[in-house]
Amino acid sequence: MLISILLALALIMISNGFDCGCTGSDDYDDTEKKPVIYLYPEEDDTSIKVSLDYDGTFITVYPEFNSESDYTWEFVADHDGTITIDGKDYGYLFWEGGHESEYTIDSGYCVARDDLVPFLEEKLETLGLTDKEMDDFITFWLPELSKDEYAVISFDNSQYLEISGLNIDPMPDTLIRVFMTYTSSDVPVEIKEPEGTTVTPAREGFTVVEWGGCEVD
Repeated sequence: MLISILLALALIMISNGFDCGCTGSDDYDDTEKKPVIYLYPEEDDTSIKVSLDYDGTFITVYPEFNSESDYTWEFVADHDGTITIDGKDYGYLFWEGGHESEYTIDSGYCVARDDLVPFLEEKLETLGLTDKEMDDFITFWLPELSKDEYAVISFDNSQYLEISGLNIDPMPDTLIRVFMTYTSSDVPVEIKEPEGTTVTPAREGFTVVEWGGCEVD
């Protein structure tokens, strides 16, 4: 996969980790940027309902919710991931939102700019993304992350999962949710690496994949 990248990110170090107020709308401390949702049912023309249970305010949604009252999309999807709503095809569901809280980065990786492409490709593959999903992820973040010499990156999604619930009917057999928090520095930064080993999830049956991220202040 041929990708040229200049990737960098913004850094504030305090006590044991990083206290992160994400950039975006001035009305929010944190802004989730481009969570996108891919759906791969086992059969074509599968009827699916997806609802977001988000502890914040939606800034952008595309396509629009079928039901604004409970933030729900209803559609049919094919095995190749094509989503059809009102006769129009989409590759994924997209939203952005903001909320009044702060992420922290307690562990992660400090990566030199020249090492970012192989780092991202390796980590995203381990987290379960396909080549197409990795391409979408990296090409979206290129203009956002092209700032500095070193990137401090975390793929710990635990805080994101606390504020962003995803309800899917029928229930998927495999659910992969990737969320990146990141910051930057013009000098190397010491940070504790995550403990344990990440096991790549097996994509079995009806599979749903989500990725998004947040740049810290």
